[in-house]
Amino acid sequence: MDRTELHVNVFGKEKEISLVFAQDGNFRSTIPNVKIGRDIAQVCLAKLLRVTISQDLTLNKHVENIVKKAGKRLYMLYQLKRAGITQKYVVSVHVGVVRPVLEYACPVWHTNLHKYLSDNIEVIQKGQYNVLFLDWVTRRYLHVLTWIR
Repeated sequence: MDRTELHVNVFGKEKEISLVFAQDGNFRSTIPNVKIGRDIAQVCLAKLLRVTISQDLTLNKHVENIVKKAGKRLYMLYQLKRAGITQKYVVSVHVGVVRPVLEYACPVWHTNLHKYLSDNIEVIQKGQYNVLFLDWVTRRYLHVLTWIR
């Protein structure tokens, strides 16, 4: 049986997290006289250090969470831009508030993403750059068009 176990003790609290990933789907407790489902609650998702891990080790829920959170912050960027805040400050808000949501622990989970999950993240990133630089790109394009004529 191929098993991977992770034990985390939360100091100062009376909780212990025990994650067991087994290929055969047989989730048995390694603690004697403890039954999963009765003494210990069994859950399908675990959030460790803001990375959501499901029991089948897919990252769908994690990507869904970060896309939702980044989408809300993208709307904040849009409102800052509409309020007339200079691009320098909007970019600094982007770097300090929005990008960390998408890039947190990226080396851990990004290598295992399916293409459609990566595309979901890419949509948010393209939206951010449209908010940040669309006016600049449009002005530059119009300048080039007038120069060509």
